[in-house]
Amino acid sequence: MFILYNLIYIFLLPLLILRDLITIDENKLKTILQKLGKSYAEPTAASIWLHGVSLGEIKILSTLAKRLDHQGNKVLITSTTNTGRAELEKNFSDSNIKFLPFPYDLNFVHKKIINNYKIKKIVLFESEFWPNLLSLSSDIKIISLNTSISDQSFSRYKSMKFFTSFIFTKIDLFLAQSKETINRLNFLGATNTKLLGNMKINPENYLTDENKKNKYAKILATDVLNVVLGSSHEGEEEFAIDALKGLKLNLILAPRHPERIDSVLQVVKSKGYKSAKVSEVEQYDQIKDTDNKTITIFDEVGDLINLYAVADLAIVAGSIIYEKGHNFMEPIFADTLCITGSKLRNYKQLKKDLCDSNIIETFDTKNQLRALVVKYKDSKIRNEKLLAQKKTLDELSGSYKLIIDSINDI
Repeated sequence: MFILYNLIYIFLLPLLILRDLITIDENKLKTILQKLGKSYAEPTAASIWLHGVSLGEIKILSTLAKRLDHQGNKVLITSTTNTGRAELEKNFSDSNIKFLPFPYDLNFVHKKIINNYKIKKIVLFESEFWPNLLSLSSDIKIISLNTSISDQSFSRYKSMKFFTSFIFTKIDLFLAQSKETINRLNFLGATNTKLLGNMKINPENYLTDENKKNKYAKILATDVLNVVLGSSHEGEEEFAIDALKGLKLNLILAPRHPERIDSVLQVVKSKGYKSAKVSEVEQYDQIKDTDNKTITIFDEVGDLINLYAVADLAIVAGSIIYEKGHNFMEPIFADTLCITGSKLRNYKQLKKDLCDSNIIETFDTKNQLRALVVKYKDSKIRNEKLLAQKKTLDELSGSYKLIIDSINDI
């Protein structure tokens, strides 16, 4: 099976390199060469290798890396994505913690990293089960962190159970998100599992800045409901504006991609509203939308959590017309009630845990969104629901201490 996997992978490698040439946004050639095993550092002391994919995963691993470094461990972090690598560059350019793009799944490349960085332990986030990396020497201890197996993945793994079971026996410890995941891992041949909870909903990952909160508080009215539409995609701003038309509230639109700001301004204008950009808030003193004719546009990248923190209600978008969803836990950790659209393809387990139980309410239609916003105009109802959301997240949250203890003990 490994022979077949490697034949297919090597056949596809030129396409993977071509894809990277197209999609990598900075230092294309250098990044591809690193992924092929070039330009690695000189040998260092024994290291722990952490790997994640998305920006959210890298933020969690960055916190973990700092704690491990504080204990005296040498740490290497790798990421697959542009945003993940940019986060590593921002955090660790002048640090003892090393970082690289995650390599292609080739034995000789993995071995070069392991030898150069003297890797003794590898921590892989969620479902990063790379066959050639996992098949390396038993001298390397491997932990799967925040392990999650979706319904679709479980069906796929069952269809090739012999190969999957062999791969999973190479992992020394699974720190799983849920009991359901543990049951699936056991069925697939895993022998060492531990319930962690979900690190993506650990409160330590969600810090706010008091100065920025105070700044963003200027755009809020004091006598009406302040509603943030966060991480919105094309068509979702229009959806929210139409759904909330005529309600007395202060609506702030925070598009997911800053390059869409001009088009969002046009949407606001076409709907008959005035607009005010947060980056120009000083020009407005305090934007008090007492006549319901101004919609504010949040155009400052990377600070959405601080805007959530001073709002009354967050509508997390990317789940209304766009179907993948975005982080609907973030507003709750910023102490603000959250609702979200129902299209949450990238959050299936969290949807099951939080939305299907109605802890975080979802909507499909404009009328449903309007009804939820009207209901949560009542501060008592809003506060009771927020307390329920925070309690549930606390119960589901993973622990950095458990991870570090597990890494040290393995």
